[in-house]
Formats: sequence, C-alpha cells, structure tokens
Amino acid sequence: MRVAARHAGVLRTAASQPHLLHICEAPGVRFFCSYGDDHDVASGNRLVGANLRAGRPDAALEVFDGMLRRDVVSWNSSMAEHARAVAHGRVAAAFLDLTRQGIRPDHASFSIVLSACAWLEALELGRCVHGLALRAGSTGSVFVGASLITMYANCGVFRCLEQVFDGVVCPNVALWNALVSGLVMNHRVADARRVFDMMPARNVVSWTAMVKGYVRVHEMELALELFNSMPLKNSVSWCVIIGGLVHHHQFREAVELFNSLMRNGEEVTSAVLVKVVNAYAGLKSSEGGRCIHGFSVKSGFVLDLIIEASLVAMYCNTLGIEEARLEFDKMDRKHVSSWNSIISGYICSHKIDEARKLFDSMVDRDKASWNSVINGYIGHGRIDDATELYSKMPEKNVEAATALMSWFIDNGKLDKAQGMFYSMPKKDVMCCTTLLFGYMKEGYLDDALDLFHRMHKRTVVTYNVMIAGFLHQGKVTEAYKLFNESPAHDSVTWSCLITGLSQNGLASDALKLYKRMLLSNIGPSESVVSSLMSCLSHHSMMVHGKMFHATAIKFGLELCLLIQNSLISLYCKCGEMMTAQSIFDQMVKRDVVTWNTIIHGYAFNSLGQNAIEMFENMKKAQVNPDEITFLGVLSACNHMSLLDEAKHFFNAMPREYGIVPNITHYACMVDLFSRRGMLEEAERLVKSMPFEPDSAIWTSLLSNCKLSGSDKLAEHAASQLIATNPSAKMPYLHLISVNVASNRWGVIESLRSQIRRTATEKEVGYSRI
Repeated sequence: MRVAARHAGVLRTAASQPHLLHICEAPGVRFFCSYGDDHDVASGNRLVGANLRAGRPDAALEVFDGMLRRDVVSWNSSMAEHARAVAHGRVAAAFLDLTRQGIRPDHASFSIVLSACAWLEALELGRCVHGLALRAGSTGSVFVGASLITMYANCGVFRCLEQVFDGVVCPNVALWNALVSGLVMNHRVADARRVFDMMPARNVVSWTAMVKGYVRVHEMELALELFNSMPLKNSVSWCVIIGGLVHHHQFREAVELFNSLMRNGEEVTSAVLVKVVNAYAGLKSSEGGRCIHGFSVKSGFVLDLIIEASLVAMYCNTLGIEEARLEFDKMDRKHVSSWNSIISGYICSHKIDEARKLFDSMVDRDKASWNSVINGYIGHGRIDDATELYSKMPEKNVEAATALMSWFIDNGKLDKAQGMFYSMPKKDVMCCTTLLFGYMKEGYLDDALDLFHRMHKRTVVTYNVMIAGFLHQGKVTEAYKLFNESPAHDSVTWSCLITGLSQNGLASDALKLYKRMLLSNIGPSESVVSSLMSCLSHHSMMVHGKMFHATAIKFGLELCLLIQNSLISLYCKCGEMMTAQSIFDQMVKRDVVTWNTIIHGYAFNSLGQNAIEMFENMKKAQVNPDEITFLGVLSACNHMSLLDEAKHFFNAMPREYGIVPNITHYACMVDLFSRRGMLEEAERLVKSMPFEPDSAIWTSLLSNCKLSGSDKLAEHAASQLIATNPSAKMPYLHLISVNVASNRWGVIESLRSQIRRTATEKEVGYSRI
C-alpha cells in the first residue's frame, strides 16, 4: 500500500506538471494504474487529462485502458479523444460500455455520444440515447439539447427539432443557432427564418446559417439581401455567399463580390479563393484566371493543394485542354489532386486515351484518380475497359463499384450488378440504393424489400426509390406505408407519390396529398403540377384543372414546356380548343409532344380538318412526326371519313418517315374502311397485317357487318372474339343483329341459347358500411 501511495503521489505531481509526464512511463506507475484503489481514480483522470493537454492522445488512452476503476469523468475523456480522432463508432461503443458497467452518464456523456450519432447518422441509437437522457433529466442542458438537435437534423428528422429546443431550460445563442442550422439542413427555410426572427440575440453564425439556407433553396435574391444586412461578416459568411453565386452560375456577381471583399480589407481564405477560381472558370476568362493565379502565388495560397487543383481545372475550362496541359507542365510541384484535375479535363474533352496515359504515368494515385478514369470509360461507353481497370485497383472502393453497377442496371444487366454488389468488401447506403433501383426497375419487389429491410442505414433517396417502384407496379397501399414510415420527405418524395397516385387514377387522393405538401412548406414542382393536370383533365374536375393553371402561373411554371404541354392536353380533353390553341400559339418552344397533343385534341373533338392543318404546320416547323402523331392524324381522318387522306398518310409513314405502322394505325384504317362499307378492302388489310389482329379490329369489322349484310365475315369476326373471351355477350348480340336483317330466326334462337349458356353470374355488390 505504501508503494501504491508513493506512486499515487508521483501521478498527482506529473499530472499537475506536464513536463514531468515522462515519469508516467515507469513500470511502477503502469503497475499502479492497473491495480490502484478507488481513492486514486481522480489521479488517473488528471493524468489522462494532462496527456491530452500535452498532445499525447495515445498515452492518455493507454492510461485509461490501464485503469481498473473508472468514473464518468474517465469515460468522458476517452470518448472525447475518440471523437477528436473522428472514431465515432468507438465513441458509441465506449458509451455502451459505460452504461453496462452501471455508471450513470452525465450531461457531457450524452452530448459527446449524441454528436457521434449525428456524424454516423445513427438514428435508432440516437433515439435510445435520447430516452436515457430524458430519464436522467439531462435534456434541459444546453449542450445536450444542441447535440440532440444536430443528431435529429443530420438524420433528416426535422419535426421534433423545436420540441427538443423547448425542453431546454435556458437556451443560449448557440442552441438557437443549432435549431436554425438544423432546419436549414432539412430545407425548412421558412421555419428557419421564423426562428431566426424570434432570436433574442444573434451572432455572425446565426446570420451565416440563414444566408446558407436561402442559398440552399435557390433564393439568391433573399440570400444577398440578408447578407448585405449583416452587422458583422466573417470569412465563412463571404465563402457561403460567393459559393452560392458560383453554384447558381452567377459568376460575374461572384467576382464583383470578391472585389468588394478585397476593397473592404476583409480576410481572404483559401476556401473563398477556390470559389473565385471556379467563378473565372465559369466565365471562361483566362485573363481573370491568370490574375487570380498571380494573387494566389503572391499571397502564398498556391501551396494550398485544393487551390492548385482548382487552378488546373480552371485552365482546362478557359484555355482548352492542350493549353491547360502547358500550364500544368509549368507548375513546379504537382500534387495528386492537380493530376486528377488535368485527367478530368482530358476526359471532359473526350480524350479518354490521353487521360489513361496520364493516369499510367502518375507515381502516386488516390481514390479519385482511379474513379475519374473508370467513370470516364463508363461515360464513353467503354465498359470493358472500365471493368478491367476496376479489377486492377489495389483497394476496391464503393464509389467505382456503384458507378459500374449503375451502368449494368441501365443496360439491363442486373445479374452483373448484383454480382458486383455482393463481391464488394464494403457497402454503403448509395450502393444498396442503386441495387434497390435495379430490383424495382426489373419488377423484383420481393428482392428489393429483402434488401431494404437488411439495410442498416436508409436515406430519403432510398425511400424514394422504393416508393416509386411500388407505384410503378400499382401497389399504392405499400407505397403509402413506406411514405409514412420515412423519417423525412423531400420535394422528390412528395412529387413521386403525388405523381404515382395521379398515374394510378386516384385523383382525389393526389389532391389531398398535394394539400399536405403545401402545408409542409414545400412548393410544387413541374412534375407535380403536370401530373395533377393530367389526372384532372375531364369535365367533372375542370375547376381543379383551372386551379392548377393558376398555380403554375403563381409559382412561375407557366413557361415550362412540360406544364404548357399539360395545359394544352387539359383544355383539349375538356373541349376548350380555343384556349388550347391560344396556349399553343404563345409557346416559344415546342417539341413533338406539343404538336401531338394539339393534333390529338382536334381529332378527339371531331375537328379533323384542323388536325390535318396542324400536321402540315408541324412539317413546316421541321419537327419530325412520330407514330403517335400519325395515330392522331389517322383518327382525325376516321372521324371525318376522309378515306383518301387517310390512305395517303398511312402509306407515307414507312415511305417518307421510316415509321412502321403498328396495330393501332391498322385499327384506324380498318375502322375507316368498315364504316365506309368497304369490308372487302378492310378484310384484305387485316390479312396483310404483319401481326395477329386484336379485339378492337375484330369488333370494328363485326359492328359494321350489319350495314353491308356480310354474314360470313361477321361469323368469322365473332368467332375470333369469342375465342379471345368466351364469356363476352357482345359478339353474339352483333351476330343476332346481322341475322335479324336476313330473317334467320332459327339461327337467332340458337345464338340466344348460347348467350344463356355462357352468361356469367353478376358479381354481388357490397358496402363498407
């Protein structure tokens, strides 16, 4: 015991005087650390802290591992060091060990582990820790509250952020900032601004977070207005606003703002300089680029690896790849990131072989080097070269494998994508989501669900893929269930479900969900408005259709091609051809869908001559018609009984446009011949078809046999329809009509007997009440 006490004294002295820490490496001290009594836990903690302050994290962890007895301070020090080393998984493991040993976590313990959960996006563990913090009464702490808000925000769960905030006893400006940043991170910018306006005090972090929010939702005017209102700006503020302008392709404004920064004598950081280099690249200004290169050399920034790589990328953009290569060769030192930039320049210039030569000449390569060339091969359709290079990678990475998987899935080779997925040493949420997309695309719902349930982590994109897949298969209930289970919904989630409901004919459900989306402060997208217009395009829902026309104008979507096409379709189907034509005439740009929509609209409303005129205008506009165009023109001729014109268009399809008529085109011609009483021509056309006639063609022939009295053809057409659907009554009724005209009462009685024999029982109605 005297030895232990003596060593304890040494420990206390060393802990209070860091220059004596080398004493701690003596064997006796380690012996004490392993077998010391309870009274010296505090000494061990002091020694751990002293090692950390002296910049010796390994020694601190060694002392911690040697301590037989530890208290909550010991564990907090260990977890904090793991967090500083970005070993967040170890932080979580240490917290679990702490609780297993019966030690009660304090505010610091909860704050550290919740921050780790935020980094790991470990929502389930974070919720468990939240429950423990509630029981311990720690959620009223500012530090725990801020960590909880950050954790939930990182995991995409924004609904409870303000609830967590309200549970803190005395919120400070840091907690307010955490709430604003969390809402911004989840695109809840309107809510963030409401909180920002309620703040009793703000600092530069508060203002910068709000500016970043407006940048994130593409509201650059509001971002600039708020930035100019800031009482104090720092380098981060300038970086956010200049970076936002560059991201939104407002390159000249970004350069002007940088000049303003220089005039004000503000600090220029490497992060700001990278944004300005990118702005000159966007302007394709080699002169401006050289000026900023000179400034970076003069200011010592040229030694920054990221700036060096940005300069190389800028020269690739402004000078062309050959001159950029000359500038690259002039550089005294070339970091791997600069090599990667020039390789990417060659790939973007469609010189993949030169990029490969540069890649092969590199002494040091990093993950980005391999990924650039592999993605280059994939982008140029050279999948064999991509897979060959992937096989040579010293360490296979998930990004390259995911890119290859995407190519295989897009090209109908799901088996190869699946094989690559299961051969990957590590898997992340992106590669799992990619395979999910492949399963859903091919209709393998069970495999997709199995993988989905086995995923430890899911993002909003994962849920979006599953929801879209279920809707594509018509499984609306399953899609709704996943939508409600998803911890977060972005604009794509809402758009996907609303569009899916519309396409499945559930107009009222789509409208209800649209209202929920608006209440969630998410504005409608082009696809949402277009889909709702499509499902509301009949007279009973015309009021709602016009409402969405107003919505498109309100949100500035009325000039989008997709919206304009949907508006024309809406008014055509409701018979308002003057309004449809007015929208068509005001359009600046028209595609083949636009022309098809207006042609079909005139045909649908029995204005065949107008449809043909629009087809002629389409040819004058040098827009190539497709098979849908000709279907509209033939339908118009059918409605107007324009046989000669229909024959001309039908024969012109393969001869002048290289379009092979399909069964719907033949059906239009057969119906037109039949209605004109030219059943022999109709029958000859049916026999000349390169495919078997469908029920629409046989029905057309059968329904017109009554007028011409062609009993033999009627019986043949009816037999074909009966073979397709033996329980159908329609063929028998048509045959009865044909035989009535010939007074063949015996045959008529026989047909009525057959109807009675083949008649199916009517399904009994039921009520949910």
